[in-house]
Amino acid sequence: MRPNKLAWLFNYLVRNPAKRQNETSCHLNVTCDIPVITALRKQLFWEMHMLGLAATQVTITPAASAGQACLSVKLECPPALRKAFNEMALRLSKMPEIHRVRWGRRKSEPRSPARRWAISA
Repeated sequence: MRPNKLAWLFNYLVRNPAKRQNETSCHLNVTCDIPVITALRKQLFWEMHMLGLAATQVTITPAASAGQACLSVKLECPPALRKAFNEMALRLSKMPEIHRVRWGRRKSEPRSPARRWAISA
C-alpha cells in the first residue's frame, strides 16, 4: 500500500506544480500598414527603453488585410510600470497610421500533459 501512496504523491506533484504564474508577462499587438512597420518598431523600442520595459520577443507577421502587417511584442512589465505601459498602448492606438492595437497580460504557456509514474514491483 505504501508504493501506491508514493505514486499518488508523485502524480499530484506533477499535475499541481507550486510555480506561480508569471504576473509580469504582457503582450502588445499592433496592426498597421507595411511601409510604417519599421519606423514603428524603432519608435516602440526607444519608448519601451525609456519606460524601463524589456521586450522578450518581437515578431512581424502579415495581417489578414492586404498591405498590412502585425507587430507582436512580448515583454516583461512589472506591476509598477503597468500604468506607463497602458498609456503607451493608448498613445499608439490614437496614431492615424495604426489600424488596431491590442495589449494586456500574456496568457500562461500551456502546460505539458502530466506524466504517470510507473511503479515496478
